[in-house]
Amino acid sequence: MLETLDPTIITFTIYLVLVLGIGVIAYLRTKDFSDYILGGRSFGPLVTALSAGASDMSGWLLMDYQERYSQKVYHRVG
Repeated sequence: MLETLDPTIITFTIYLVLVLGIGVIAYLRTKDFSDYILGGRSFGPLVTALSAGASDMSGWLLMDYQERYSQKVYHRVG
């Protein structure tokens, strides 16, 4: 049976089990809604700054991608 299994199926199954395990652990550690949304306010300023920077860059990237490929004109803002 194991000889016929595709490595992709095995890898996906391991990945799925790991992600579900992380989800169950996170669920058990969450006490209320604010704990879920804010991570229990346990993140420091470095993680908060990285998150804000990544969100900002992601927004600009999506706007640039749309303009670049819909109008075939490269226009960089920011």
